[in-house]
Amino acid sequence: MMPLMETIRAYLGWCPAEGQMHRQMQPRPGMRGDTPHDGRRRIGSVSLKIDSIVKEEFWRSIGAVYWISFLTIGYLVLSGYLPISISYAFPLALIPTVAYFLIMVWYRRKENLVDPNPASILRHAFGSRRQRGERTEQRRAIVEKAVDTALLVMIFLIYLYASLAYSISQIYWFPVLIIVGILLARIIFTDGGVQRVTVARSFVFYLIAAGILLLRYVVLGYPVAPLLQAIVLVGIVAFPLLYIWERQRTTEGTD
Repeated sequence: MMPLMETIRAYLGWCPAEGQMHRQMQPRPGMRGDTPHDGRRRIGSVSLKIDSIVKEEFWRSIGAVYWISFLTIGYLVLSGYLPISISYAFPLALIPTVAYFLIMVWYRRKENLVDPNPASILRHAFGSRRQRGERTEQRRAIVEKAVDTALLVMIFLIYLYASLAYSISQIYWFPVLIIVGILLARIIFTDGGVQRVTVARSFVFYLIAAGILLLRYVVLGYPVAPLLQAIVLVGIVAFPLLYIWERQRTTEGTD
């Protein structure tokens, strides 16, 4: 449990080294929970400082992306394109919001983009790669991911449309599920032909796959509650095992 908590703290920018320095400088127990002069919140004797990129993308996600997604889904529902209740727009809007948050935090950290301006981020994403010849392989990988994403969305939408318009047999869901799973695995776990399986990537894969399954159930009018229970149960069982496996693989690689 402790290594898992350390991973979560590291993702959020938690700095345990600062907490150790704080304990050395102010060892008095009466200072627990006080707010020091540097403006950082101390929980016990540990320093909690949220990464600025996480904070920026979190507020942008809940302040803009979520509501844009909600309004878009609401428009599709009210226009009759999605035969679901408008109440489902609230949870469904979380799927693109969480995906946006994870992708933006990952990309800005990878490229060390301090400027939160969306125009600067887009300019960096599309412009800088054209100016640097050494990033040709990255451009190719991005194009491959874009093609896989377009194929995934197109196949899934064709399946939903055929199910609603022509009432096709749901036996066709199994080959569609296999193709969608393969494409999604290529998008998440493959970088430049190299497979990279990590807990973070697995979480993104699990989140998107769960969103696809939920969307199918909602659109086709199936009960969602049993599927949600199954998704939560699989996550509770699978991710601790995956985390232990990754830790053991990292330890063996270090040795």
